[in-house]
Amino acid sequence: MRVRDRLTAATAELMQRHGVAGTGIADILETSGVTRRSIYLNFPGGKSELVAAATQSAGDEMSTVLRAYLDQPNPVAAFTQMWCDALVGNDFRNGCAIVAAACGRDEAPEAAVAAADVFAQWAELLTTSLTEDGIDPSVAESLSTTIVAAVEGAVILARAARSTKPLEQVSHHLEELIAAHRPTSSRSRRKVK
Repeated sequence: MRVRDRLTAATAELMQRHGVAGTGIADILETSGVTRRSIYLNFPGGKSELVAAATQSAGDEMSTVLRAYLDQPNPVAAFTQMWCDALVGNDFRNGCAIVAAACGRDEAPEAAVAAADVFAQWAELLTTSLTEDGIDPSVAESLSTTIVAAVEGAVILARAARSTKPLEQVSHHLEELIAAHRPTSSRSRRKVK
């Protein structure tokens, strides 16, 4: 793995656990196994630039995961189950690096901008999927924002409560909301791509 990739992966991992403010250069160096000089050679803007790059990298990875889940019959349920598995798998220590970046605007404004772009990309992917499922495009766009906000909020609640219950509840009600907006002919079955 290239030095730049090691730095962004280590930073994203630490952001998931400690947020932006709690992710220090010394921790990034220890986790990535690279020298301090490597940070400034790869990210002349320092920690702020590194956090923005880590946010974009983590967002790209999650977009790839989301695309895979959108091909399933119940994509929201599958996506929230992925989050349940991830949270349980790391004993609720790690949340979402993109949320961490969005909340770290004071320390890394470029990362907050990158987070907004990632959330918009996820909403766009969901909008496309919902539209293909027969939902009116303007409704699909609004539903997509609701889905991203609800799932990301549920991840935060689940992590705080150390329970997957918030994700399970959100998933259930999002599926009801989506079903209510599907055309009658599509309600009995979701079109599989």
